[in-house]
Amino acid sequence: MITTLKSIPRIGEKTARRLVEHFGGEKQALDAIMNHDIAALCELEGMTEKSAIALVLEAIALNEGAGIRDFLRTNEAYEIYERILELIKDSAHTGHARSKLSLYFPYPAHKKDKIEKTQKEIGAVIGKAGKLDENELSALLSKIRPIKTNFNIPAIRDRVIIATNAGEFEAAKKFPVSVQLVSDAREAVDVARGYSHVIASTGFAGMDFPDDLDIDFLDIRKAEMWQVAPEKELSFFTKNIESITCAISALGLIRQHSPDFCGSIKDEELERLSSCLAKLSDGGNLKSGLDSEIDRCCSIYDRLNDTVTDAERKANLEFGALIEKSSITVKGFDLLTAMDGSINRLFEKEIKEKYNSVTEAALRSVVCELGLNPTESQYVNNFFGDEVSHPIKVNPRAVDGLKNYLLRNITSRKLVLLRENARALSTLKETASLMVREVLDFDVGYTIACFAGKYRLNMPLLNTKNGIGITEGSNLFLENAVPINYTVGVSGMNSGMSKLKDARVVLLSGVNSGGKTSTLELLSQVVILAHMGFPVPGKECEIGLIDEFFYFGKSKGTMDAGAFESTIKDFSAVANNKRKIVLTDEMESITEPGASAKIISGILEELDDNDGLGVFVSHLAESILKNTTHSIRVDGIEAKGLDEHLNLIVDRNPRYNYLARSTPELIVERLARKNKDNEFYERLLRKFK
Repeated sequence: MITTLKSIPRIGEKTARRLVEHFGGEKQALDAIMNHDIAALCELEGMTEKSAIALVLEAIALNEGAGIRDFLRTNEAYEIYERILELIKDSAHTGHARSKLSLYFPYPAHKKDKIEKTQKEIGAVIGKAGKLDENELSALLSKIRPIKTNFNIPAIRDRVIIATNAGEFEAAKKFPVSVQLVSDAREAVDVARGYSHVIASTGFAGMDFPDDLDIDFLDIRKAEMWQVAPEKELSFFTKNIESITCAISALGLIRQHSPDFCGSIKDEELERLSSCLAKLSDGGNLKSGLDSEIDRCCSIYDRLNDTVTDAERKANLEFGALIEKSSITVKGFDLLTAMDGSINRLFEKEIKEKYNSVTEAALRSVVCELGLNPTESQYVNNFFGDEVSHPIKVNPRAVDGLKNYLLRNITSRKLVLLRENARALSTLKETASLMVREVLDFDVGYTIACFAGKYRLNMPLLNTKNGIGITEGSNLFLENAVPINYTVGVSGMNSGMSKLKDARVVLLSGVNSGGKTSTLELLSQVVILAHMGFPVPGKECEIGLIDEFFYFGKSKGTMDAGAFESTIKDFSAVANNKRKIVLTDEMESITEPGASAKIISGILEELDDNDGLGVFVSHLAESILKNTTHSIRVDGIEAKGLDEHLNLIVDRNPRYNYLARSTPELIVERLARKNKDNEFYERLLRKFK
């Protein structure tokens, strides 16, 4: 059992320290590794997905006493496993599933309980998957990502906490707002003037503050994030909003057929979560329509500049027209006043009346156009100066005054709504995280189920017999593969065989391109998938679990002495008493035919003596049999002739106890029939008759 980070081979002092710093402790770091949390490990700086997977696999091998290469004993066996895994990953709907699938690998026979547990889990998912609408569910799953927790929000600069002592000051530093330490109310007022919203210590409660200041009094030491900076509390949800909302919908689809899925989360929690998230926009702000007063003020703010500009333009047009049409009738007393040298005052009086009339009308139009309330209208009264001016100009400072009032009102009301939503969501953070994890983990099994459905796989029967039997098996690596039946060793599927039906060591002979290599690949796929606990590519399959799997592919030509020696050393690994299967494709090309036959016969005898299973593809079956006294079964894939298109007619089902020729005669016949004018091919063909 792993108890420390450094007990995992891949983790040294430096990596252990980085993990502890990142996760906040060794226990938390170990939990992430042992819970196979690839996404969390990838958040560590410098940790790639590949590295995280390798680290978790090391931990699994150490913790369970079995690793990938304990079963897959050759590089070629491992390559086949990787090819199978990539096929499975092609059915994945999430990156999480693709990563987690890399943690599945074939276990040796002594881990039968692990294999059976995986079979049971995947079998259950396969049963549910057939009832689900894959298109609908896939569309949702593809948008879900692991929950992000490692992010920061910008500092909230229009909000301040005013503390009265060092203890409050230190407690306030955890919030992403400005913090000021002051000693008296006067200083507090001066500080507060610079911010849209103020959170003051309860030590200031009861003191007189100007009415235009937006102040909350809180016990700073006990204040929670949703009270001071609801944006920070909500950021968890806004940064993950698509994943959470899609997970809610996916969970609903899954529960239609599996009501107990993610049972710790109640329907009412999901309803509250959905309701709160529906108030948030993608950018993290509140959606419009939640508060009519906020919407009204925002509308006023957005229209204010254009409305004022239009009112100013109309006022100037009207004022200019009035002045142009103006004429002054001087009455008696006014005439005397004018004669007294005060004619300018007389003109000012006339112009002032017109100026006031025009500006008052302009102010009324602004109030009416924007739908301002009495308090807001007071700001409009200062838009035009008392002194006559031409052209008439709106006072920009007065307009800014109304803007600031509107912004304060919007900000204050938004803060109330943000707090309400943040408070409700703060209790649902773990619910959201758990739900996303569960849905993502569901996709791991669901991917396997979709893969099984796509290739028509079925769960194999695990038994204690030393053998493999499969009916209608189809090679996953081939398109339109021809299904075959085949057995090696003890199997209930070979009851119709006349002799050597329980033979554990077999030579597979036959025509070139007839399907011998494909048969080996099919057996490899069955062995690997069965030992992973996965369904296999066949209608029916029974298999006795083994401890080791060896696969040796075709050799590329005759080897030199060094390469030959290295190959023989590779084969020496099969010389043990563990249960194993060895699949070998045309090993004879490693040296001259006579020597190859002797070497192959020796390997087959080693397997036979040690209770191993083996299938060797070879064109030297007769020579091999001459070099051994063991009862080696020879099966064959036979070509029966040529079709009308001169293609080989091949029965790809291996024929038991049958030595099939590689049919060079048919190849020569095909050449002769394709090239009737070529006497050379006819000459060769006559040699076979």
